[in-house]
Amino acid sequence: MLTHAQPTVTIVLSLVLSATLASAQINEGVKQQLTLRGTVQAVDQTARTVTIRGTQGTVVTVDVPQTSVAFSQVQVGDVVSITYFDGVSVRPHAAGTPPIDRTDPPSATATGGALPGATLASSRVATVTITAWDPAQQTVSFTGPGGAAYTRRLADASEAKIMTGIKVGDRVDVTRTEAVRLNVESRTTVQATPDDTLRNRLTMSVLWGWDNQFSGNVIKESTGVTARGVPINMTETTYDEVYGRMDLLKIGLGYRISPRTEGVFNFVYSKSGSETAQVGTASAAAVPLFVDFEDYSYWGLEGGQRFFFTQVRFTPFVGYLVGLNRYGDIRGAFVNVPPEVTPGLAAQDGKFFEKSWALSLGPTGGFLVGLGPIEFMLEAQFRYMGGLSDVDWLVEEGLKDINDESSRWSIPVQIGARIRF
Repeated sequence: MLTHAQPTVTIVLSLVLSATLASAQINEGVKQQLTLRGTVQAVDQTARTVTIRGTQGTVVTVDVPQTSVAFSQVQVGDVVSITYFDGVSVRPHAAGTPPIDRTDPPSATATGGALPGATLASSRVATVTITAWDPAQQTVSFTGPGGAAYTRRLADASEAKIMTGIKVGDRVDVTRTEAVRLNVESRTTVQATPDDTLRNRLTMSVLWGWDNQFSGNVIKESTGVTARGVPINMTETTYDEVYGRMDLLKIGLGYRISPRTEGVFNFVYSKSGSETAQVGTASAAAVPLFVDFEDYSYWGLEGGQRFFFTQVRFTPFVGYLVGLNRYGDIRGAFVNVPPEVTPGLAAQDGKFFEKSWALSLGPTGGFLVGLGPIEFMLEAQFRYMGGLSDVDWLVEEGLKDINDESSRWSIPVQIGARIRF
């Protein structure tokens, strides 16, 4: 009889012990479970993350599982309540091994009502980058595979021992729980007033950088004859040879048409100093024609749109810009050229190009990095710029063609910042 009783006792004790351990795990989980009520600050439909600012100013980013179909209806400005587990487990990521991004199959139940909501639970294991560690508060900050930023408490004291050997910038494997419950309580945009529609939609920006041209000539190769009968041979002279890399300033306004679309209007100013350049030869003796050009400058107005990929702290975008620009006169003084072979423009105040209007256009791309109402910005454009206009002396001396290749292609690259109102 005793031989039969021992297994029975062992099974009972095992069940009791398992129940006790399960109860302890549940209680520990309850300690880590938090419910936050606040306003949606950002939604990333691709990475399936939502960033919420609580009523006390706390900002939390939480993952939302694929099973939550209603997540696609969540909007910036919604007032929501979300329940999630604050505790995470951290393990060093083995060097040389591929990153992990695995989600265990969740269980989810949609909530009723006209507004979106769902009850869900799922654990996610991912390789992340550590950005901060606070031993006193037992909190760790990190960025996930999609670039979203998180701050969580460690699940228990043993995790703190692991963190002592980890520094900012290290890659680790973190196990965290996705949102357990997400409910939209109200949608304030439905009752927005005219003043509210402008809130955080209007921006003012200042960008500065360089206009890097790779196509276009200030002077095209051509031939002519001066009024005195002296032959002139103009050689191909590029913008780089005369002006180098040009400075470019933009002061702009933006207005968010939708959560992912923005209208843009910029004032543009560009200026560059010049180098003395040889533009050709004159007379049968091929006397070099060296010219000291005035600064190149123009101002303009341009408009377009930007299309944003995400609504998180790091926000890439693409777009386009179309502008109308006003060139000033460009003059040049011949340097060490004998008077008898100097072209006739010397009598025309040395003017090589008349003031004129020119079209600019091209696609853009870049990214924003948000820090509250201020956003730092980098933008590049593949840009076409219309050409310079000719002057009378060029026509009279058979050199009107030298302006034919003065339109140019360039890649302006600019950095700056903007502020939201």
